[in-house]
Amino acid sequence: MRILSWNVQYGKSVNSGSDFSRTLDYIKSLGNFDIICLQEVARHMTAYCTQEQPDQCQLAQQYFPNHIALWGSGYSWPSATSNPKDRQEFGNLTLVKDPLLDFKVHQLPQPAALGKWQMPRVAIEACVNSKMGPLSIINTHLAYHDGNEAQLQLEHLQAIELDRLAHLKYPKAHGPGCFQEGYLASARILCGDFNFDPKSTHYQYQINHGWIDTWKHSSPVQIQPATCGIFDKVQWTQGGHCRDYFWLSNELITYPVNVSVDSTTDLSDHQPITLEIHF
Repeated sequence: MRILSWNVQYGKSVNSGSDFSRTLDYIKSLGNFDIICLQEVARHMTAYCTQEQPDQCQLAQQYFPNHIALWGSGYSWPSATSNPKDRQEFGNLTLVKDPLLDFKVHQLPQPAALGKWQMPRVAIEACVNSKMGPLSIINTHLAYHDGNEAQLQLEHLQAIELDRLAHLKYPKAHGPGCFQEGYLASARILCGDFNFDPKSTHYQYQINHGWIDTWKHSSPVQIQPATCGIFDKVQWTQGGHCRDYFWLSNELITYPVNVSVDSTTDLSDHQPITLEIHF
């Protein structure tokens, strides 16, 4: 299984303006993916979308017709257009090849934080079929401006994971209609822009709660590569550093994985990350 995760910064290149189709062309050039997890995708937002590309989610669907588009925005506001169906939205997009078993959009916590920049954030959970059974992939983007907000979001994701484990231990009864058994994931992959580096307390929280950092798992003696700030020195004055990850639940620890970072493109302030996991 091959998965891409990338904070695409709504198609805004570091050096050559905004063009989301260029971003999508680049993703295609990286080869075939079973699952594509994108963060910072925009719809009908004049600050992020060009007049030629007002709906980046719709454009991505056109580029990847063999994938199912799962969209999650933290909010949906009226747009400046005359069409009431054109909503201002900003969030995550997951593109999944069949078979998709189930999906959910989880709203992440946004505690009051006086004077802080905040935006409503979500995590998209896709449940797909794999050789080990139903597999959950969560695509998310955590808070940047407030450490407490990011911590509560991590704890929320951990609560979702503990809920999965509890249902595995204590299976529910099978019933008719909406009370059917459904698809309970036997393992989970968590990916996206987490907005913390490997030296942070947030990173250590993940490790302490049993999550496996795929880079450390696959290349334990190598330095974690930069996933952000390689080209954009204005937003990221500290230069290149890591803040994007693939995390594995414990059930996947025995499966061979390979994770790589594309450090050549400046089509976003973040870099594409690819995970290959062999079942």
